[in-house]
Amino acid sequence: MSAPAYDWLTLEPDEEIVWSGEPELLGYVWVFVVGVVLIPLFGLGFVIIASAYLTVKNTAYVITTDSVFKKTGVLSRQITDIGHENIQDTGYRQSFVGRHYDFGTVQVSTAGGSGVEMSLDYVADPLAVQSQLDSVATKKAPADESTDRNGRNPVRIDGAALDELVEEMQATRKALESIERRLKDE
Repeated sequence: MSAPAYDWLTLEPDEEIVWSGEPELLGYVWVFVVGVVLIPLFGLGFVIIASAYLTVKNTAYVITTDSVFKKTGVLSRQITDIGHENIQDTGYRQSFVGRHYDFGTVQVSTAGGSGVEMSLDYVADPLAVQSQLDSVATKKAPADESTDRNGRNPVRIDGAALDELVEEMQATRKALESIERRLKDE
């Protein structure tokens, strides 16, 4: 995909841009409506409209073969990135207007994080963006199928082994209760 050059983005030699975008202006329609309503109030509406427009124009999202990036900031600049190996889960949501005009928010959660760590707000075709992100993040998963995306080795127990484990735990509990009773009696 041919993407615009980003002066704020430094890529590794083998890293490529897979997708890039910015928020859809239509996603901020409610801000513009409020701004128009507040224009008679000392021109406050102009400030609200200008602020929303500058926010949209100074926000960029980039998905590369290694990470997902979000750049924000009008007067200052903040760049957030999450490596694909750290992505635990992705999702997307769309409002009623977003479903009608096909824009929404792609959400990225990381292992060890609490909830959504990054959101790509008001992107066009959020399902396609989420699918693309999942596709490149999955390619970064470890080659060994016995580990998950985060390098952990999940334990798999079949039904018979689970029953045996439960029996052993029950026997251990009975033994500990017996020891506890003896200690109380002494």
